[in-house]
Amino acid sequence: MKILLLTFLVSEKEVTVMKTNVLFSNVSTLKVYGDFPLSVSNIFSDSRQVTTDSVFVCIKGYTVDGHRYISSAIEKGASVIVVQDMPEQLVEGICYVHVRDTERALGQLANAFFDFPSTKLRIVGVTGTNGKTTVSSVINNVMRKEGYKTGLSGTIEIDIDGEKFESKNTTSDVLTMQRMLKDMVEAGVTDVVMEVSSHGLVLGRLAGVEFQNGVFTNLTQDHLDFHGTMENYKNAKGLLFAQLGQDMRKDKAAILNVDDAATKDYVQMTGARIITYGIKNEADFKAREIQFFENKTSFVLETNFGEFELEIPFVGEFNVYNILSVICVLWDKGMPFERILNHLRETTPPSGRMQTLETGDKRNVIIDYAHTEDAIGKALDSIRMFSKHKIISIIGTGGGRDKDKRPKMGRIATEKSEYVIFTTDNPLDEPGEEIVQGMAEGAVHENFECIPDREQAIIRAVEIAGEGDVILIAGKGHENYQLIGNESVPFDEKEITLKAVKAFPLTETIPTT
Repeated sequence: MKILLLTFLVSEKEVTVMKTNVLFSNVSTLKVYGDFPLSVSNIFSDSRQVTTDSVFVCIKGYTVDGHRYISSAIEKGASVIVVQDMPEQLVEGICYVHVRDTERALGQLANAFFDFPSTKLRIVGVTGTNGKTTVSSVINNVMRKEGYKTGLSGTIEIDIDGEKFESKNTTSDVLTMQRMLKDMVEAGVTDVVMEVSSHGLVLGRLAGVEFQNGVFTNLTQDHLDFHGTMENYKNAKGLLFAQLGQDMRKDKAAILNVDDAATKDYVQMTGARIITYGIKNEADFKAREIQFFENKTSFVLETNFGEFELEIPFVGEFNVYNILSVICVLWDKGMPFERILNHLRETTPPSGRMQTLETGDKRNVIIDYAHTEDAIGKALDSIRMFSKHKIISIIGTGGGRDKDKRPKMGRIATEKSEYVIFTTDNPLDEPGEEIVQGMAEGAVHENFECIPDREQAIIRAVEIAGEGDVILIAGKGHENYQLIGNESVPFDEKEITLKAVKAFPLTETIPTT
């Protein structure tokens, strides 16, 4: 897998010269100081990457303010500076563009600089607390099997018609996003599926992106360190559906989970057509008579044009919701319905999403990205539906953020598991002992222990698991690293698990107390 450079580096051969009056034609300015140069060669929001005759946009971040680096940008050759706060001293020969919101201006500039790439693509945006990666990946896989030239932008990877790049964020920064969409257009891609995070929506990373479909999976507590309240979090997700209604000359559809309370608000926020899916309430696409098995789920799909039996190689009720949303998207795109169902019967989950690890013995290991109370509860419910054996859960959470969810994760894990090991997941600068204690405070039973070292936690779980037991390793999913301090440390929990299996052959169960 190639590494996608998110610093937005451009070689000399790739420089595009654009007339400044065209570039700024859609930007709302408060005032322009100095004269616009005739043309510019690039746009940057990182002063370290500025090149000659470029535009530098000063972004006020949460830790860094781009206005502090105006002098550095000018020294590197920036000829236009876009600011939210005018500097006290102006440099002669430099054009300063004063705007109300530099984040918004950056989105408008990037969109124009790359020739409005999203208008040449059919883009599906998928948002929600859980399920974004599964829904996006399955849509992309099915469409590609049907012969579409597709692009995927998500948590695990960026995929441009089969060429894969590593992804660093669920939603890329606005410059990388627009450059990526332009690359997709140039590669002949026609349809794109994009994971849309609440951070990306609020921070303007999707400014100027035109969506054909918006998909809502669910809303449960997460990222309150950033949003503050659940109401703010809900409204952030809703920005995707408000964005759908910006150009109603085109046919657009909002695909909504009718069983989630947030849907009624999103219906009010969008001017697009509404397509609903669900299990409990009446919907355009509804699943009933659901049956759960160890490595598959079957249900009857009820639509206004008939009923269909479907068996999918996914486990858990939450994956029924995910697949229902996929069906809505593919149906809305006009794909033959029987072909949709046939593809779904053969499609497998993406890496790290309720992924079964082959251990070579009779201990069962499942790796999942679950890192919220809701996701952990649903993962454990799914396991319980097919297993009567003991569930040993490894539950980790990150350092330095969203501490309120820790005791809730501890409660649900100890309620639904026979045994729980609390550990860390990207601890950053926070002591591991504090992280695990936060989860332990929510425990409702004494069926747990705390092991801050994630590798040792995995080894301990393998050591105490008996024949038929299920080990759920939750939190990291596809991630192959641990963020410790300021470093990204390689961490392959699949490899760690398999080594532990060899080190502790299955003979007899070791007591947990």
